Amino acid sequence: MYAVHRHTDASRRMDRHSTDGTTARLGAVAALVLASLGFLLPGAAAADPCEVADAGGTVVLPPAGCDYLSPDEVHLIIDGLPTGTTIEFKPIHKDFICNEQGAPGACSAAIPPGLCEAPGGGLGGNVDCFDSTLEFEVTGTGLLAGFSRTLSIPAATEVHTGPRTPGVSPQSFDTEMVSLQADLFGDPDFDFIQIRAGSAFGLPSPGHTTLTQKTNGNWTVDSFFDITYRIDFQGAPGSVLEGMAGSTSAGLQMASNTNPCDVVDNGTGTVDLPPAGCEYLSPDEVHEIIDGLPPGTTIELAAIHKNFICGNPIGTCTEPLPGGVCEVPGGSLGGNVDCFQSEAQLEIIGTGSLAGFSRFITVQLDTEVHTGPRNPGDPVQSFPSRMFRLQGQIFGDPDFCTLNLRAGDQLGLPSPGQTVLTDNGNGTFAVDSFFDISYEIDYVGCPGSMLEGFGGTTSGTVRMETGDPVAPVGVPGITGVWLWIFGALLAATAVFTIRRSVA
Repeated sequence: MYAVHRHTDASRRMDRHSTDGTTARLGAVAALVLASLGFLLPGAAAADPCEVADAGGTVVLPPAGCDYLSPDEVHLIIDGLPTGTTIEFKPIHKDFICNEQGAPGACSAAIPPGLCEAPGGGLGGNVDCFDSTLEFEVTGTGLLAGFSRTLSIPAATEVHTGPRTPGVSPQSFDTEMVSLQADLFGDPDFDFIQIRAGSAFGLPSPGHTTLTQKTNGNWTVDSFFDITYRIDFQGAPGSVLEGMAGSTSAGLQMASNTNPCDVVDNGTGTVDLPPAGCEYLSPDEVHEIIDGLPPGTTIELAAIHKNFICGNPIGTCTEPLPGGVCEVPGGSLGGNVDCFQSEAQLEIIGTGSLAGFSRFITVQLDTEVHTGPRNPGDPVQSFPSRMFRLQGQIFGDPDFCTLNLRAGDQLGLPSPGQTVLTDNGNGTFAVDSFFDISYEIDYVGCPGSMLEGFGGTTSGTVRMETGDPVAPVGVPGITGVWLWIFGALLAATAVFTIRRSVA
């Protein structure tokens, strides 16, 4: 296991105590060597949330397998609602499918079906055309408090990118969202929702992309768009939105390679865990159901663990917690015990003979986490964490007559992890945390469903993480054996300097 560190100016400062000249020189040289090696040695950098395979010295965009998030902002519906009332749409833009239909006129460039990019566009680089999904966590405020939905809306998108030079790292270029259109009709709450963004609709949405090659040949994609959007909607009869309709325009930033988690200091120089308002994602992996399915068929479950509600309402915690309290001392790691209710939001997709099966399901979870000791007040607090218990189940779903999720040491499914808290200097801490979850999924398919007759138990492991760690910056062009040679040269320089200082 390794700690995922957020490097800030504070964490990079070296202590400079007033000592005799020789000791000071020795300390400075040693610090230089250690700092340099810390930035260069393999394993010092954290994994990147958006990593894409090389394609001829660059990458194909949009970045396959990555999500664009808006951690600090939400789309809003304001127009057509009572004063003081809003509908908030927390977005994830994902599941990019390149020009699958090849429909004439759907894109400003001629791109064959299945391809993502072609030269052209308003920025002198490429045109990208693709289908995708906008997934929204929808929440009402004011008079609509308590209204909550998860919506998944198909979208068609065209992006223009500036020129880049394949084979060079980094590659940095302007981007522009030319058109994004998503439509939903006949929903129980929304007769229709229409979402538009991009310069083609008079809604400028500029951005920028930087590609940086890693030592394994893959590329990290750091990309954002400053989206100007318009949402038109009409409430459905019989819904709490009945009689409401309007058109709202506003802006927000969507970015890849990000899942920041900043939590307010609890007044003691640290934070309460679990981190309120944050989400644990698994960007590169999915839970899987394999057992009980035909060969070559799986059910993939992409999970988001979120909405932590502190306390011990069902009495399963190993330590007594008052209602609303998140942590008490104790646990197997000698620090704290965290007990809370939460939810797993699952995007479920079938493969093989279940291709075409797709669902969004939310499972309520009972969770207990144990954490190691930390020193409140320290600018960086790093400690081990363990998922001690995570369990949830649903019954009576149209497709899953039974679906049980289990993980954690108490259930014989070890799930170790690490947490790093870094003081942001503004009254908040950045939380970078992960768990290597060993999980078990039991399920039984329902009569009349595509899953009828299927059932079984599948075990596996997946990493769930929150936070937006900043990877240490390496030296361009220095990789592999050259990295070690460079480190050796640094060490030799240090020895020479030390000998001269002592002499």
